[in-house]
Amino acid sequence: MIIRNLRLRNFRNYASLDLDLDPGLNWITGQNAQGKTNLLESMVCLSLTRSFRVNDDRKLIRSGCEFADLSCAVESSKEIHLREVIHSGGKTLFINRQAVTKTSEFIGILNTVLFSPDDLGIFLDAPMARRKLLDQEITKVSSGYLYALKHYRSLLKDRNALLKQVSPDRSYLDVLDSQMIHESEVIIQERREFLKRINERIQKIYQKLSLSSSELIIQYQCCIKDEDCASALGRMFETNRERDLEFRMTGAGIHREDILFTLDGENVIYGASQGQKRMILLAMKLAFIPYIEETAGQRPVLLLDDVLSELDEQRQKTLLELIGRGGQCVITGTGIPDSVKREGFREIRIDQGRLIGGRQ
Repeated sequence: MIIRNLRLRNFRNYASLDLDLDPGLNWITGQNAQGKTNLLESMVCLSLTRSFRVNDDRKLIRSGCEFADLSCAVESSKEIHLREVIHSGGKTLFINRQAVTKTSEFIGILNTVLFSPDDLGIFLDAPMARRKLLDQEITKVSSGYLYALKHYRSLLKDRNALLKQVSPDRSYLDVLDSQMIHESEVIIQERREFLKRINERIQKIYQKLSLSSSELIIQYQCCIKDEDCASALGRMFETNRERDLEFRMTGAGIHREDILFTLDGENVIYGASQGQKRMILLAMKLAFIPYIEETAGQRPVLLLDDVLSELDEQRQKTLLELIGRGGQCVITGTGIPDSVKREGFREIRIDQGRLIGGRQ
């Protein structure tokens, strides 16, 4: 999978941009606050229909403008044109110039894997942030998971509204519980399989990056313990019902789950340095690539935001070796370190939201 061309209009600090990308390694260079990260953000928007930096889409629109227009040409088994127009009323999505109403039709056509310095907060963030990470990666390759997740959230909203009533209808509560159990089975099975496959790779990648023999594992803190999901979920809802009625909210379920990062058996939050945490995140993001490639049949585009600035020379070289030459990668930085310069890369210089030199 390759982004052949990226076009932006009124997006962040870009009034207009028409950029061709190489199929291999692309370096986006420039001083700080010139728009390098904004380019990666636009690619993520065209992958997931939303930003990784803000929740309000209107903040993506260039100051003083009424809309932002993002589009790209993606080459996979065939060339596909994606477009997202952000405006005051929301956003409009297009596939090959045809408007689509469902985000599920759009998500997954362009797959990206992003590493950002902001990711380091995930270790101390609330469980919601780590669930979001799980959901984001799995929905890229599984429309069934995306449907189950959306339906579960709708059912959860209905259930909580029912619990807030003075005299909740217990028969309706039974119906909601049954439907939530069905969707929860799908979600739990997909989360288990995803983490199983990531754990098969993450340790070796981490050991190469960190130059250590430490054991890195991501543990799934599931809302149930049994493998028989339906029975265990049924018992969970039954056990918690009276408590839910008392507190007027759904206290247990897949919406409360979490993941735990451990290094040599110790919670990363308490035992890992900032440098180790950075290596853990890099290893995880690199482990996502073969998972997506095997599941979706296409290698995702790797986006690395300011990743080399905190790495020593040896780790810079190791990272580029792990990236390899098998897919497209876009890296941002103030410059290209001499230690990692090599043939076969392209430099794209950015200054105040404009290309400086080079071809478009």
